[in-house]
Amino acid sequence: MIKVLVCIPHFFRRNAEDSGMANGSNRDSMEVRLEQFRYCLKQISAVLAPVRFLMGSPGRIGHEQVQPISPKAIGDIVIVTAPENNLLAELGPFLGLRARLWNGPSRQLGYECRRIFARYLGQYDLYVFIEDDTTILDPSFFRKIMAFYRAHGEDKILQPNRYELFGPPHRGWRAYLDQPAFRHHRVPESPGSPELVLPSFDGDVVFRKTTDAMSGAYIITDGQLRRWIGQPDFQAPSAAELAAGLDPMELTQVPLGGSLPIYRPAPQDLDFLEIHHVPNRLSALKTPSRKLSEYINASLRERVQQTSEARSAEPPQGRSLP
Repeated sequence: MIKVLVCIPHFFRRNAEDSGMANGSNRDSMEVRLEQFRYCLKQISAVLAPVRFLMGSPGRIGHEQVQPISPKAIGDIVIVTAPENNLLAELGPFLGLRARLWNGPSRQLGYECRRIFARYLGQYDLYVFIEDDTTILDPSFFRKIMAFYRAHGEDKILQPNRYELFGPPHRGWRAYLDQPAFRHHRVPESPGSPELVLPSFDGDVVFRKTTDAMSGAYIITDGQLRRWIGQPDFQAPSAAELAAGLDPMELTQVPLGGSLPIYRPAPQDLDFLEIHHVPNRLSALKTPSRKLSEYINASLRERVQQTSEARSAEPPQGRSLP
């Protein structure tokens, strides 16, 4: 059985006069943020719950037909947050959840997550950092990660692809983020094979080496954590990084500081390992030059036109004569 420890940095500025826009924490109302936060926690806790239930029999559902089943991955969740600037009171009791209040700079909450990982070194198989508006829906998510490391070793990092749901209320498309990343989000090129493969039920899954390190999450093994703890910037950003104007909130999301080659599922296998950025914000808001949504809409119009032209070129389908 796979044991997982999840740490979630959480921040919501409660002072209405200070919107918190610089932290991305108050772009939505408290009600919307709370709904998203609760949804993310519920999905992750369901993936890592110590039991699943098989209900019912032909023609009947009742308590005597409920069968508990043990999962292949279980885990614990810790919310790391700033005193007062959080939604814990509104969240209410949440079974199996622990909270850690930290008085340090809010943009360094991720470093406190690292210190918690170090405290539990040797007690889990995987250690997960994930933002409070991002969630995991795939019950086999952690089994896939362990399969990758069994096949290719722990001298490389596997990152999930992050997606949003783009579109009007009556239709949705997956819009994958982070590739290519902004230049200041990239890590140096590392040696290693450009592609790796992992057998799956419908053929090989392809992984490509990338310099795009950020996904709003990272998942590392116990062995990788042991290696990371020895790096000088594990517990706090270095003075040189701060002097260079690098954002600690972004630095803390780069697993092992980019010292190992990073792989993601290739474009043809994007959904093999994925996480959902629940606000679906980046595909609709402005980037430094134009809206991503404009590019997506243009691509959709082009695809619809191509499909329409292909159909009109097909011969009419009539009934065969006897």
